[in-house]
Amino acid sequence: MFGLTYELWNEIVHDVSTAHSPLFEAMHDAVDGIDISRDLVLELKKNGMIDIGEEPWSFFLQIDPIDDAIEGFRISLISAENIDLFESSIAKSAANHGISLEEIEGFEAEHGLEIYSEIIKTIEELYNITAEIDDGEVLFELTVFDSQDIDNCKERDLLWK
Repeated sequence: MFGLTYELWNEIVHDVSTAHSPLFEAMHDAVDGIDISRDLVLELKKNGMIDIGEEPWSFFLQIDPIDDAIEGFRISLISAENIDLFESSIAKSAANHGISLEEIEGFEAEHGLEIYSEIIKTIEELYNITAEIDDGEVLFELTVFDSQDIDNCKERDLLWK
C-alpha cells in the first residue's frame, strides 16, 4: 500500500464531486423546466418553499428575500443528501485508490486540508451548485432566479450610457 499524496487526495475530491453529477444534471434539467411567473413567486412568498418532486430526486424551490430597495429575492432549487451517504462516497473513492479514511484524516491534519470544504468548492466550480453541510445533511443549491442580476444589469447599462 502506498501513502496518500496531494495529487491522490485531489483525485478523491474530484471522484466524489463527479459521483454526484447525475443529481446535478437533474437539477439543471429541472431548472430549465421552471417558468418563473408571478403566480409562482406569490406562492413561494406565501409558503416559503414548494416541493417539485422530480423523481427519482427530491427537489424543492425556496425563496429568500434580499434586503434591498426593490424588495428583491432569490429563488433556488434545493436537494438534500444524508451526510452518511456523502461520507460513504468519500470512503468508496478512497478505498478504490487503496487509501483508508484514517490516512485521509492524518494527511489533512498534517497539511491543513479539509476534504469536505474542497469537495464543496469543486462542486461549485464544476456544476455551479453551492453545497453546505447542515444538521446531518448536505444541501445542494442551484440559483433559479436572482433579482440582483437584474439590478446589476441595469447598473451596468447605466454605466455604458
